[in-house]
Amino acid sequence: SATCLLDECSVNCTGPTCAGTTCSDSNQTCHDPETSILRNWQCSCLSPSKKLPVTGAPVVGCEVDECEQMKQICENVDQTCYDPDQLVPNNWECNCALPMNGTKVAKPAECT
Repeated sequence: SATCLLDECSVNCTGPTCAGTTCSDSNQTCHDPETSILRNWQCSCLSPSKKLPVTGAPVVGCEVDECEQMKQICENVDQTCYDPDQLVPNNWECNCALPMNGTKVAKPAECT
């Protein structure tokens, strides 16, 4: 008998009932370890998170402080790194040291 293969991660959900329920809605990656088995797809947090994947739903608590990896970019120009939302990738900021003002996302700020 033939086996039907379906990569559940490639199935697009466009209805409003699916919002927030898929891996990509939660800034996570999706992996279907066995395409001949249904309902076994897994969500995984983005690196450098060490949380284990979850089957059939997004992982809860994928917080990643991007400043752990990127702070040197800011510190090299005497600025501080800040990650305002640790669930959102690529939103870390460099902030100018007082009394200067300036903030820039994902690169050193222009201080005035």
